[in-house]
Amino acid sequence: MEAAGDVVRNREVLVSAPPTGRDDRERGAVLVLFAIGMTVLMSMLALSLDLSYGFVQDRRAQNASDFAAYGAAQQLNGSTICNGSATAPNMQELVAVVQALVDANSSDVGTSWTAHFLDEAGNAISGSAFSPASASTSTYPPPGACGVAVDAVPKWAPFFAGIFNVHQLTGKAKTSVAVSTPGTAISLIALNKVGPHVVLGGGTGRFVVSGDMQLNTDVSNQPWSTEVSPWEFDDAIDAKTGSNLFVFGTIHTTNATITDSDGNVLGLWPLDQCFAHYGAVGEGIDGTSDPAFGSGVPPTNTLSCSDTGKSVTLDYNHIDPTVAPIDDPLQSPDAPPNPFSPNTDIACPGMTAQTYSTSPSSGVLMPGEYTAPVQITGTATFDDCSGYPGEAAYPGIYRFDQGLWIDPQATGDTVTGSNVVIATQAPYDVAGNTPPGGHGNGGPCLPAGTMTSVASADGNPAGEPEVDPPAAPCGTSPQTYGVIAYGDSSFAQDDANYGTGNNFSLMVGGVAGTTVSFTAPTTGTYGGASATPGVAFYQDPNTEANDGFDAEPADAAVVKVTGLVYNASLSDYGKNAPLDYWDGVGGGIPFYAGGTLQGGYGAGWSDGPPQSGGSVTIDGTCIVDQFNTDGATSMTILGKSYALPGAGKLSFVG
Repeated sequence: MEAAGDVVRNREVLVSAPPTGRDDRERGAVLVLFAIGMTVLMSMLALSLDLSYGFVQDRRAQNASDFAAYGAAQQLNGSTICNGSATAPNMQELVAVVQALVDANSSDVGTSWTAHFLDEAGNAISGSAFSPASASTSTYPPPGACGVAVDAVPKWAPFFAGIFNVHQLTGKAKTSVAVSTPGTAISLIALNKVGPHVVLGGGTGRFVVSGDMQLNTDVSNQPWSTEVSPWEFDDAIDAKTGSNLFVFGTIHTTNATITDSDGNVLGLWPLDQCFAHYGAVGEGIDGTSDPAFGSGVPPTNTLSCSDTGKSVTLDYNHIDPTVAPIDDPLQSPDAPPNPFSPNTDIACPGMTAQTYSTSPSSGVLMPGEYTAPVQITGTATFDDCSGYPGEAAYPGIYRFDQGLWIDPQATGDTVTGSNVVIATQAPYDVAGNTPPGGHGNGGPCLPAGTMTSVASADGNPAGEPEVDPPAAPCGTSPQTYGVIAYGDSSFAQDDANYGTGNNFSLMVGGVAGTTVSFTAPTTGTYGGASATPGVAFYQDPNTEANDGFDAEPADAAVVKVTGLVYNASLSDYGKNAPLDYWDGVGGGIPFYAGGTLQGGYGAGWSDGPPQSGGSVTIDGTCIVDQFNTDGATSMTILGKSYALPGAGKLSFVG
């Protein structure tokens, strides 16, 4: 029995103990953790690969939106809708440009993009969204569209995210590109390089210039030039006949010099010799801040003169006689085009230019070309493109080939135009403005017996006119005669020359109680920078003619122009340019066949046609060759801080 027991004990020894529940749980936990770890690692790998590819797709989409927005903005830059002369692209063309650039840079975007238009300042234009579906339309971008914002949404299938039931990923890119043009303040540019009195305040009215002016003249050795060392007073800017000229700004004049008979080098000072007794003539160059217009504070330097028989004032803030003459800004390559150029499209987008051979006197006028002289005598509205059926409010461009005379004749009449450009060419053919069958030379025509102003001929009135032989060069209904002309190098009468008419291509006025108001476009070819009013009145620079505001006898309308007035049509700035003047020694009013902006009528004579009244306000910049005021009309120019229209620079704004 012992042997058997020993065997049993040995078996007991050899038999292993059964496994416990704790070991099973540990082994199972390891397997679960391993599975979870592998899942996390695979997820991270899938996520990193798909995210990396997503970054690539977003970058491609960003490139696509960048190029698409820039390409579309280029189509608008230089178009009639934004700031140039080229025909505006329609929606089909713009969609095609955007789609082509999207496809070339990010095929995964496809047609998953939207866009909207921007104005010149980069602001979104309300209601201007478009998409690939817009390719089916032939409409045009909205007025003022100078840029485009593109939103691109790329879509692609993931590499590994599908195992998590994610079968499509999307991204987003956005770019805005628009025209952007900085601005500078300017009120008046007088381009005439050789004439005296390029800015002349006359009559008995009030002439206010708020803002800087640029004078190109370097006149010397003219009848009004006087040496007061170290300056030569060249009389480029002056007041006469009881007028009041206030310049709330700086008068910039050329840095030309002359040498006197003693060999002294003199600088040119732009005022009349009458003001020479006012202390140091450099008093205006002080760099102090200008008073705000309308504050009741007079300009820094307050001058007066009574040497001409009537007291006049010429007040200004500063004079800077150190600048170089400038060329016509509207003849630069970036300027808006001449509306009379054969290459300029004046039609509303999507239309052909409309031509009118009639001469409406009132009612509604539509944009286009008017081939006959137009005289407005009643209430009238100059409409923009929205007046044509189916057209949006694009700017309206008007061409008056034979002149425009706005002359409302009943109290309460109004003549208005908003979002329009008025372009004129030949002078308005009427007796007193032009002689029969020809152009006037800028010298006015007066009835026999009209006397010169008190300021003329040292205060000694003389019969006006005196031409030898007597003639009626300005017509016979009523019979008028050209004013006496005086030579440009002496005070002697020029018997070979006399006035033949004002030569106005644009006459804006009317009787007392009438109003005339025009506002230039803020968009399109002739719009100003940053959605400011651009060109309101444009005289063809290739046709000599003048502009007149309340410049006919008894004119007394209230005239308001918001925008730029341009007339630089004087054909010869050189030594052979005509420098004759009229109204005697003290009056000294130069006359030119072109380039003059004339405000008011009546030089202060004791007998003659009734002088003008009313008021003229130009809320913008004037670019002319010569500027004269007369009569009792109040004239105000409010310079604006904007760049001259047409700069056409593209820049990123978002």
